[in-house]
Amino acid sequence: MEILGFLLGLGCLILVAWAISILGGLVFGRKRRHQNRPQEPPSLTHPEIQERNSSQPTITAPPPPSAPPRRVVTLRQPPVSTRVRLPSSRHQQYIRLAERVLKRLRSGEVQLPKALAILRKMNPYAFEELLLTCCHEQGWRIERNFRYTGDGGLDGRVTIAGRLYLIQAKRYRGYINPKHIRDFDQVIQGEEACGGFFIHTGRTGELSKELLREYQISLISGQRLVDFVLGQRFKILG
Repeated sequence: MEILGFLLGLGCLILVAWAISILGGLVFGRKRRHQNRPQEPPSLTHPEIQERNSSQPTITAPPPPSAPPRRVVTLRQPPVSTRVRLPSSRHQQYIRLAERVLKRLRSGEVQLPKALAILRKMNPYAFEELLLTCCHEQGWRIERNFRYTGDGGLDGRVTIAGRLYLIQAKRYRGYINPKHIRDFDQVIQGEEACGGFFIHTGRTGELSKELLREYQISLISGQRLVDFVLGQRFKILG
């Protein structure tokens, strides 16, 4: 009986030990699986800051600027000019002739009657070029006509301080024809110029003087013409 009791006690101890080992394995395995589970990385932002940032609106970067549409420019042909600034071969011929006359007049002291006599004998086209050369020496910008004939009663244009003035040249031996002054004033009005210079080698009558004052056309003749040809500075009033 003692042996049977000992075996029953031993069997109970073995059964209890076996139950404890099974329960311990279950508990240890659950803790191990919990430790091996991947954890989410902690937030680097403080909870209060994170909550405040979440309430702010999202700023979206603007899209890259698109290329502006190309403008289609239509080139217009410039209006046909009736004047030329660069002298042609024919202009150069009369310019050289005018330079020879200027050299003769400026070679020594020339009196009024002799200077006017030389100018009256000049070729009319060379006389025009002589006056334009003198205008250029004054520092004015000159513009020549394409041709000498059919110029509409106009022998040249000069620009003084940004203002356009017209030139009419006459190799008179006697008195001025008042009709020429009236016609010249119409040309000035048609060109919308600021004024004009009526240059001649003759004499000016009373009617012509009145017309020149009425139309406000500058007169260059007599001693004033000789001084102008010899290079004296010419003052523009107004």
